[in-house]
Amino acid sequence: MPQTLTARPTALASLLAGYVAGDVTDDAMARFDDLFDDASASAQERLAFARFYLDVLAAGDDKEAIPHPSEVGGILSAIRA
Repeated sequence: MPQTLTARPTALASLLAGYVAGDVTDDAMARFDDLFDDASASAQERLAFARFYLDVLAAGDDKEAIPHPSEVGGILSAIRA
């Protein structure tokens, strides 16, 4: 019997799918997008932020729980230290 393997979507794909489905608001997605406009985050760090954002949304928190773009540099510096 053949096995069917399904790949787990990445956090970015899940976030985009939620946006397309209407589960993630325009405001919330814009706030997330702002993180990357002003940040020099690596691919791994971007995925980590996406996972964090999905957790925030799943908990029912609003977009204000997401770090302001001006705070991202400090957060990344602390993580990298």
